[in-house]
Amino acid sequence: MPDTVGMVNHPFPLLRRFQDLLSIAFLTKADAVKADADIGRILGSDRIASLWQMHGNRTVVMKNPTSRTEQADGIATDVHGLTLTVRWADCQNFLILEPDRRVICLVHAGWRGMKAKALTRAFETLKNEWGIDPKNVRVGAGPSLCRRCAAFSNPRDELPELAAFITGNTVDLQAAADAELTTIGVLREHIDRSPDCTKCRPDLYWSYRGGDREAVKGGWANCLATTIIG
Repeated sequence: MPDTVGMVNHPFPLLRRFQDLLSIAFLTKADAVKADADIGRILGSDRIASLWQMHGNRTVVMKNPTSRTEQADGIATDVHGLTLTVRWADCQNFLILEPDRRVICLVHAGWRGMKAKALTRAFETLKNEWGIDPKNVRVGAGPSLCRRCAAFSNPRDELPELAAFITGNTVDLQAAADAELTTIGVLREHIDRSPDCTKCRPDLYWSYRGGDREAVKGGWANCLATTIIG
């Protein structure tokens, strides 16, 4: 995979042992990603699968390239050479890998996705399609809002489902996601989370809350991309 100024290859230490199986990349602010053509050009791929992301909990199984036609926030495949992508600008983003079955899944989950149990629904799809057991997967969680930056007007009214993770007007969405993953059955030692906060590092990442609201509304975004290569 070619390098660019902003792109980070294999950002999850936990998953680097699988470099012969799959490629993983963060496309960041310096990569200037807006359209799927930008993603394809940077990654050197003409087989891109992307979603019309809805801040919901639907995960789709994809076998062929698609450009933002399916309304969903999770995308999964077992097809060699098909690059899955999700875009984000503060929301959580996850890569799920079942290495033995060579299945990958990406999930975009903002606070609305967390309320809607997007991760739980994704694992239900993986179970229904491939019989995947959560204890056999590895999960990488990309940059997103840290606890201090995930502030809400009245989180106890807005996110009552996440009451255990509320402190004052902030919500630890990352801890809530990790708790959901372990409740699903993912082993804690199989979860690798990026330490970066998008709002704290607007020099590196597009951040809706960090000053890039209009740019994000205009389509600029960070991107998580992965492809089965082996």
